[in-house]
Amino acid sequence: MPARLPSPALDAAAMASHAQAASALLKALAHPARLRVLCRLVEGEASVGELQAKSALSMSALSQHLAVLRQAELVDTRREAQTIFYRLLDSPALGVMQALHAAYCTPAGKTQRPRRR
Repeated sequence: MPARLPSPALDAAAMASHAQAASALLKALAHPARLRVLCRLVEGEASVGELQAKSALSMSALSQHLAVLRQAELVDTRREAQTIFYRLLDSPALGVMQALHAAYCTPAGKTQRPRRR
């Protein structure tokens, strides 16, 4: 049986607020295309063109997914001439994405998925 985590000392209002934030994060992560984009961004900054090539999404679809990620404050952009670069923001999502990347975004044969019992 896994060790129990200490119970948080949050009041009901704070717990509700944290639950709402976690729910919003999970909603932003809930699409496979967004997860693929975020998995790439765990490795470092990438241009929109690179993200489009790696994701196999149309530019329109990618743009919509990137808008969701920006609105959720998971990614940030910078412009260099005509090129827009995306990077992951340092947020609770970064830790989640690093864990998902380690488990699911490694080369074939090297995946470190948890074993099922």
